[in-house]
Amino acid sequence: MATPIHQLQHLLDTRPQKNMSDMIYEKISQLIQSGEFPEGYVFPNESALCEMLSVGRSTIREAYKALELSGFVTRTKRGTTVNSYSAILEATPLKAVIHGASRQDLLEYRLMLEGQAAALAAERAKPEEVAQLQQLQNDMYHAYQHGDYDRIAALDRNFHETIAALSHNPLMITSMAAIAEACETETRESFSNISALSGTVDQMLSMHQEILTSIRNRCPGEAMTDMLNHIAGISQ
Repeated sequence: MATPIHQLQHLLDTRPQKNMSDMIYEKISQLIQSGEFPEGYVFPNESALCEMLSVGRSTIREAYKALELSGFVTRTKRGTTVNSYSAILEATPLKAVIHGASRQDLLEYRLMLEGQAAALAAERAKPEEVAQLQQLQNDMYHAYQHGDYDRIAALDRNFHETIAALSHNPLMITSMAAIAEACETETRESFSNISALSGTVDQMLSMHQEILTSIRNRCPGEAMTDMLNHIAGISQ
């Protein structure tokens, strides 16, 4: 079985066209969140890791520094050590946690967050705000008619972020912003099956309209149910 360090070496063998220190940071943070690098794990010193990964010392230092600033590790004279899970959660931005989450974890989080956001939007949204949401829906219909699926995915992200904004709850708005990129990626993946593409978009637009109608009619319970059905349906 490959060790976490070997997993890191395999990643770097591909030599992706991206800042190497960022790639090392992203991979190590994922391995820490998955438990591959457990609490208390001490990384090799800079020289040893540079040799293992065939990268310069400045690259390793930048990656270690980013991991420290994000709360994943603590750096002392004894070395670079993985922090406890609770310490990581306290210090790590939500977006970083979302990035390392499983598909199931993201689904559960979306159901919790967006269902309640839709309910609050139905209670609090102003008519002009609902009109903005309807315009996004109209734009999606227009993009669908022209086969512009990239635009549909971007508009879908805006649609969900706008509903969070209509909750007028800053924590919900911030949380939605943190997961929006992952949600958009999931939507684009759902478009990858060409044979089912038309049905997928038809279902999305129909469910969006149901959510929008419930918000416009100020029906919190229905808005929540519609949103939960939508997220569960698209995730399948």
